[in-house]
Amino acid sequence: MIRNNDFTLEYIGDTPCLLTHGQSAADRKKSLFLNDTGVFIWNLLSKDLTIEEIFDSCYKHFEIDEADRPDAKRSIQSFMDSLCYSGMVIDTDFYKKLKLKKYVSMNIAGICVNLFGKEELFDDSFMSFADDEYTCSADKTQNIYVYHIAPVIHKSGELIIRDKEVSVIKTCDKYILIFPLWEHVDELHISPDGQKVSVFVKDTDNAKEEVFWAIRHAFLYMARIHNLFAIHSVSVEYDHKALLFSAGSGIGKSTHAALWNRLYGVRQINGDLNLLGKGDDGKIYAYGMPWCGTSGIYDAKDYELRGIVLLRQDPNNFVSHLQPEAKALAIMNRIISPMWNSEMSLSVIRFAQEVSADYPVWNYSCNTSDDAAAFIKSQIDSTTA
Repeated sequence: MIRNNDFTLEYIGDTPCLLTHGQSAADRKKSLFLNDTGVFIWNLLSKDLTIEEIFDSCYKHFEIDEADRPDAKRSIQSFMDSLCYSGMVIDTDFYKKLKLKKYVSMNIAGICVNLFGKEELFDDSFMSFADDEYTCSADKTQNIYVYHIAPVIHKSGELIIRDKEVSVIKTCDKYILIFPLWEHVDELHISPDGQKVSVFVKDTDNAKEEVFWAIRHAFLYMARIHNLFAIHSVSVEYDHKALLFSAGSGIGKSTHAALWNRLYGVRQINGDLNLLGKGDDGKIYAYGMPWCGTSGIYDAKDYELRGIVLLRQDPNNFVSHLQPEAKALAIMNRIISPMWNSEMSLSVIRFAQEVSADYPVWNYSCNTSDDAAAFIKSQIDSTTA
């Protein structure tokens, strides 16, 4: 248990009082007068303590005899219950007590992702990445808990991202994501190291799709920490490697992938999103993951990168030269990994520079004819992989 910093111990005259502010005030949480015992306990809770540690500290401080301890314990427990109920104290073990059942352990790009919650909340595609025998270090393990409850406490924090789809709030110990347009997921909480994630759903009957996308937010946050970045693109398998067609929505990524499938028999790897990162051998790979837009096309395998085609619409078909810096910036502009602060953005541009320095990048202006596919194929075939 630890105190909620939305409450401050102040004195009104000579009387100690917990005064509410911030999000707790917005939530209409009430202020409270304290006695000397309450002040002592409040000061104890500057650090996370178990209820037994609180009992023992009170016994020692107030020199409570063994015979009087049962009554003192009941009084302290009642006081702690009232603080927790009022949101003044956070029960850090509350969620552990719910004991969610593990649904699956996955290996996605070398990150061990463990999902906990009711089976009906999870998309079937996760099972394609199931690997119960895979283990990795704690810093590359992400535990995701899906709760059918509302968050116990609404913490105050700094609003760092806001748009019509998602708002990101940074608190003292987590990031909170709120989705204004969603009906079934209440909030998503991510620890700064990405290792602990909590998804709060309002109902279990219709939440599966929103939970799927919420988990994507959490995974991409964790992936970026480990230098794995998601680029908006369609990938096809060519020369046993991943060739990416990248562009904004509606420009023609899927159309060009379909052309290559019809004309050259290549198959799609992922229909919307590709996770790129450097392998242990120093090569860049496109790692399999279940998120693929609305295409339904994904692959659990990993493929070395062949190159990236940056698509632009034009009546004519031609490749224009880009300076190395422009290539890197163009790649960065197609990456959708979190860039919530300057440090995150710097990690993205540095990775984009690595990709553009070591792998071919074609800046391709084109139409959607068969000739467009033939033209860029000839450019790719003449470029060393």
